[in-house]
Amino acid sequence: MNFGPIQLSVQRQLKDDWDNREYIQLISDNIKNIADFLTNFEVSCKGKLAELDDKITTIERKLDYLEALSNSTIIMSGSTGRVTKVGAQAVTRYVAPVVSSTREEARQRVLAVYKEMQRLAPKFWFEYDLRDMPLPVLRAVLKKQFTQQAHLNDVRAIDRRVAETHNHLESVRMYYYNRDHVRNMLFGENIEPQPKDFLSRFLTRKD
Repeated sequence: MNFGPIQLSVQRQLKDDWDNREYIQLISDNIKNIADFLTNFEVSCKGKLAELDDKITTIERKLDYLEALSNSTIIMSGSTGRVTKVGAQAVTRYVAPVVSSTREEARQRVLAVYKEMQRLAPKFWFEYDLRDMPLPVLRAVLKKQFTQQAHLNDVRAIDRRVAETHNHLESVRMYYYNRDHVRNMLFGENIEPQPKDFLSRFLTRKD
């Protein structure tokens, strides 16, 4: 049998493959680059979706907190109810003038919120990066926030401060405050002192 033409065909095919090797390599590289791009794009999309899901979760928590805060707001007008507007609906709320009936009961509520704050102090100290001060110093500062109000005798004023403290604790726990907010509340940093006498108010043009 004569294999001459077959050999020529094989040789011609091998020559064509050799001549086209650069194009084949280029196509192969492009396919690899496209595959890498699609893989990175998929990873990026997953990361963006996870970040978006976290933001939606945070917004839902804030909405739940604001709704709970709105529902727990006490609106008083003497001993009778008061009509207020919430959204597009008129709501009438009849509430008691005070929460605590006696000073002892108010004192127990103060002690309860104080213990809760001291219990959460290590967590706040770490998560809000207050580690430039020892933890005992932070505890002492928190205690001072309560001892400064020791002169209060009105049960309603005490209940109001307790409610404000609960709101602050919830805001810190839900990360509605940042590190500077917490430091300003505790130490009064970055807060311009108010003038105390007439001359100082006159010079600063503050009445």
